[in-house]
Amino acid sequence: MSRKFSFTVQYSVPVEELHRALTNDEMWQARFKDATTATLDLSHPDGPGTIRIHMTEKASEDKIPGLVKKVLKSDLVLERTDTWGPLEGGAAKGTFDGASGGITTEMAGDFELRSAASGSEIVVTGIVTVKVPLVGGAIEPLVENLLQKVMNSEQKSVEAWFAAQNA
Repeated sequence: MSRKFSFTVQYSVPVEELHRALTNDEMWQARFKDATTATLDLSHPDGPGTIRIHMTEKASEDKIPGLVKKVLKSDLVLERTDTWGPLEGGAAKGTFDGASGGITTEMAGDFELRSAASGSEIVVTGIVTVKVPLVGGAIEPLVENLLQKVMNSEQKSVEAWFAAQNA
């Protein structure tokens, strides 16, 4: 079974500034500098103003919901790859895909970065599939919620990075 989802993350910075941050290696390195169980691989296969971000992280035991712990076969390792295209006409498009080890989870979708009344926003749409008999459908909303939390954490990290750049 699969679950479709959609949510929006608001930013207080203009779309041009946000795109520049999202495609900036230094911003991503700052975001992950204290993540001791994470890896980060950055590349720009489509040239300047674009980026491919490959992230992995081992979930800490205290952050794993009880239902997930019951079906884990090994450590929960989360993997996500984001790509961002160029800023064109005041908007940019991106994609993401993710998976996990320890429980068979797949996620994929699209990003749309655009202007908003208070600055800019990223609209996230996607689908998540958890391949665990009987409880996969109950875990899918938890995976969606985790992605929302990560995206909100990234929003705080990007805005903190901007504040540090302008200090």
